Amino acid sequence: MQLPDIVTLGDYLAVVPVKKLILEDCGLGDEAVRVILAGLLAAKTPEQAKHNRKLAKKCHSAPKSKQEQLGVVEKLSLKNNPKITPEGWRHISFFINMSRSLKAIDLSGIPLPQPSPTAGSPTDTKTTPHSAWDIPTLLQKSIAERLAGQTLEELVMGECSLDTTMIEMIVEAVVRCRIRRLGLAHNNMTPQGLQHVIRYVQQYECEGLDLGGNDLREHLHMLADVLDAHRPLYALSLADCKLTPASIRPLLPALVRLPNFRFIDLSHNRDLFSAPQNALGLLRQYLPQMPIIKRVHLMDVAMTSEHAIALAEILPEIKTLAHLNILENHLISGLASAKDEASQEEACALYASLMVAVRVSTSIVCIDFDVPTEDSSEIIKALAKQVVAYSLRNMERLPITEGSETAVADLADPHGGEKRVMVPDVLLHLVGHVDDVPENHDHDEPAPDDDYIVGGTGVVKALGICLNRARDQRRSSRDMTPATRTDGSGTITPTRRVLEQEQELNKGKAKEMSKNLLGSARKIRARLQPALVREARAAPSSMAYKRLQYLDSTLDRMIQRFENEYPETRLATSTPFGEPLPSHQAASTEPEAIPPENSLSPTVSANDMDAEEDTSTTALKSALARSPSSHSLSQASRQAAEEGRMHRFGQRMRRE
Repeated sequence: MQLPDIVTLGDYLAVVPVKKLILEDCGLGDEAVRVILAGLLAAKTPEQAKHNRKLAKKCHSAPKSKQEQLGVVEKLSLKNNPKITPEGWRHISFFINMSRSLKAIDLSGIPLPQPSPTAGSPTDTKTTPHSAWDIPTLLQKSIAERLAGQTLEELVMGECSLDTTMIEMIVEAVVRCRIRRLGLAHNNMTPQGLQHVIRYVQQYECEGLDLGGNDLREHLHMLADVLDAHRPLYALSLADCKLTPASIRPLLPALVRLPNFRFIDLSHNRDLFSAPQNALGLLRQYLPQMPIIKRVHLMDVAMTSEHAIALAEILPEIKTLAHLNILENHLISGLASAKDEASQEEACALYASLMVAVRVSTSIVCIDFDVPTEDSSEIIKALAKQVVAYSLRNMERLPITEGSETAVADLADPHGGEKRVMVPDVLLHLVGHVDDVPENHDHDEPAPDDDYIVGGTGVVKALGICLNRARDQRRSSRDMTPATRTDGSGTITPTRRVLEQEQELNKGKAKEMSKNLLGSARKIRARLQPALVREARAAPSSMAYKRLQYLDSTLDRMIQRFENEYPETRLATSTPFGEPLPSHQAASTEPEAIPPENSLSPTVSANDMDAEEDTSTTALKSALARSPSSHSLSQASRQAAEEGRMHRFGQRMRRE
């Protein structure tokens, strides 16, 4: 902006009472800053102008409570204006000191002048009040001795080239002014500088803290040590702090203790998920324990689709979560434009997991993820659209818990109440019916074969990740548990035995998101039977029939695996058509006979398909007409497996 334009803007700001002004990256210089800040100080509301006119008529000095009111602006941002020199910093300091309405100011990206090493010495005859050495001290006094007192709530000074001494001066001013939110991102903070920030957290009621862009991987425990139930901190940004899972291990339990904590930003810390020992287990463990957490940012943390699916499994357990951001994760972003079959199956697993998580949750109103492109499969685009649809449904439900009794009654009215979520036809043809949709599409024409392959395999992969994560979590907790514990009398306490009993009892508790995915797998398999019959009649030796047959057996094995892991999820094996579901793998009821999750894919070689060619049309019809005796054999096999598992558990207890 040219100086004449700046002068015009200053005149406008002096006349019009503006409460919020954003001047980011405007190339402002010292004179432009002076003109704009002078205009902001001169602005008055009609009530302020009337008050000031009354003061002018009085000859005697007015008491402090009746001083002249200066300014209207409450929030000002001068971010990214590096042309500002020490002279401009003087104008900013005077404005902060004189403005009685200012509540928040952002000075990020404006380097604070370094004090001269010889300034203030007896031999320094050239020192003047306008020299560079005086600016940090001037800013400190301007903040600490504001005319308006302790009304400034937020100070952001990211990328201001602050050293440890400057951070100490700023923190002292912030403590005296009782500022609640402080931003010191990207200032190359040292452990000594972090100590000053921790002193601010200890001495005053810090509500928001931004330490992003500082290398804190070895020092974050210092902050965790001072966080207790008496701290009002509700927002913490640790973006791009080079954090590792070991760094946040002491922090997350400390955040659980905070009663008002609502927002955490761990973005741009790729070491959190790039290493084999990643932070997924810590997030799954501690996020559901945070009492009122509402927003989590995990942008650019090297997260994979498997990590996102495992994280989505616990999202419904975070009862207050409203917003999750997983953008800019390059291993996930590529799935938005997936074209080959393997990538589409992985994308389907991701978007189906996110959709189910939002559908089960009652609080999530936004998940930021990469939207599928126009070239993506129709089923993938439909799943992504449903994530947004269920988010809007949750948003509409918010007034039910916060509104008046009249609003609750209106929403409960069947004629004027909540709107149903519309489900795309491509998903209805795939699963037959949805709980939120009154229409039943179980008897519609089968979906295209490619939709079954992509959708069915995606659900299988998502279920496999959830099962593997549950097994890994139990294994890690068992490995961290000591075998015995000796008290003062020498008696050995069987802590491991007690924990194993608890783990055995808790083994059957499946998460709601996983059970919802299991229901989708059952529906897809039920809808797959007419397509199998159609392909068997048309060409029993065709590749399309073999792929559908392999998908059917894969779904069957995954359902059996889930039921063996969580026995309470078992259902009577009947389809919506009144016939029993086929079981191509009778021996698959044993857990040892189930293949690993990475082999559950219908994209197989021709030799694998030829091995299943014996199950042709005749085998399919015989399976559909299976007698009750075979059903009894299957039940007996599952019962034998359960008895064997309990027998092995009893043997372990006796050996101890």
